[in-house]
Amino acid sequence: MKKVFFIMMFIVFARPDVSIAAYARDYIPLPAGSNLFCVYYDHVSANNLYQRGNKIGSDFNQRANIGLIRYVHYLNAGNALYGEGGFTIDPQFIIPLVDINLSGDYEAFNNDREFSTSGFGDPIVLATFWFINAPEQKFWVGFTPWVTLPLGEYNKNRLASPGGNRWVVKPEIGIVKGLGEKAYLDLILGGEFYTDNNKFAGNNKLKQDPALLAEVHLSYDITKNYAIALDYYYAHGGETKINGVKQDDRKSNHAVGATFFFMIGGNNQLLFSYREDVSVRSGPKASTFGLRWAHIF
Repeated sequence: MKKVFFIMMFIVFARPDVSIAAYARDYIPLPAGSNLFCVYYDHVSANNLYQRGNKIGSDFNQRANIGLIRYVHYLNAGNALYGEGGFTIDPQFIIPLVDINLSGDYEAFNNDREFSTSGFGDPIVLATFWFINAPEQKFWVGFTPWVTLPLGEYNKNRLASPGGNRWVVKPEIGIVKGLGEKAYLDLILGGEFYTDNNKFAGNNKLKQDPALLAEVHLSYDITKNYAIALDYYYAHGGETKINGVKQDDRKSNHAVGATFFFMIGGNNQLLFSYREDVSVRSGPKASTFGLRWAHIF
């Protein structure tokens, strides 16, 4: 029985996290009436899996390519509690496309064959509410409820699926403050809450405790069109239970990264990012290369 639960705990980490961390200055709103269309691409690779800070498995190989399509509309709903920018809201949706490849230790769970799958992930709906919008002071505070809908492709009999077969709600607050003429500091705090997946690895029941997420971004304008950012990410909690049995996989994970973004003309932005997990209590120790194209209209 212990071996069975070890296998299922291993499968918990087979699907990469497709929730979206923010980039620097994402919590600075565009003017009301603006629209934003974004395409994201992330390549995630991991060769080590950890539980309680200890490496488990001898040949863990996970590769994922994640594409996201995002549409955002900015509107004004009156006066902000503070600042001259108005009470801005940006209703939006995100559609993920996921390609997963698993090999190494995973092959033992898949008849000694490499495993791969691809398809649509769970769509996300959200909106940020900027109750502090003070561009004259370079100061913004927004609240964002994220809701992940369990509509993505899911197969309970496979090692991993693009979808998660559960609802995820993430309330988040973001604070941005300008520092002088060229620098900005972002602080983002959020929590993730999960419903149960009653069809995990067959007909098993997967429960997950809430997780606390934090991000810090320090960005600087090199020129009018070029900027760089240093990024820090932290995740805590999120322990899972399979059929009521705790998996002792609570996270206390740290990651750092760097981002380079530049404008092309006045309506397009390209962004390149790299993120590296530097301390992992539970889960894959991953490296992520990211690309984003944003079009403003």
